[in-house]
Amino acid sequence: MKSLLIAGTAFAAAMFLAVPATAGDKWQPKYPFIQVKQVDVQPGVDLPPDYQVTIVEDLIKKLSKVKGVQQVFREGEALPDGQPVLVVTATVTKFKKGNQAERYLVGFGAGQTVIETQLKCFDSATKALLLDQKVDGREVMGIMGGKSENANGGLANEITGYIKQDFYSRDGAPPAPAN
Repeated sequence: MKSLLIAGTAFAAAMFLAVPATAGDKWQPKYPFIQVKQVDVQPGVDLPPDYQVTIVEDLIKKLSKVKGVQQVFREGEALPDGQPVLVVTATVTKFKKGNQAERYLVGFGAGQTVIETQLKCFDSATKALLLDQKVDGREVMGIMGGKSENANGGLANEITGYIKQDFYSRDGAPPAPAN
C-alpha cells in the first residue's frame, strides 16, 4: 500500500511539473497573416458576379476564425511590412446553378449547385506556390431545397479546411477549433 501511495505521488508530481513545460510551448504558424485575392473565373464559365463577391466575403469570414491567423486582408489592402503573408487565390473552373425545386422534390443529389475552383496559395515574399488543390462547393439540400448561393459557403468551408490542414496545424494534426 505504501509503495502504491509513493508511486501515485511520484506520478502526480511528474504530471504537475510537466504542465508548465508544455504551457510555455506556444505554437505559432508560419503565416499569421492571409491575403485573399479576388476570385477569378475561367473563360466560358458563367458565374454570376455576386457569387464572386460572396465567395471572397465568406472566405474572409471563415479564415478569420482559424486559430493562429492574426488578420485576413482583402486584395488591395496594405500588408504588414516584413511579415510572412499567405496569399490565397481561387479560379472558378466550373459552375452549375442547379435547381432548387429538384433538390427539394427529388433529393439524392438531383438539382445540386456546384462551384469547382482551383485553389492556389503562395508565399507573398517569395511568390513560391505552396498549395495547388481542386476544391468544390455544393448545395445538395436545405430548407425548401436550399438556395444555390449556399454553395459559396460550402466552397469557403472546403478552402478553409485545406488551408487549416496545410498551414495552421502542427505536424498535419488537426488544429484546435477556432473560437
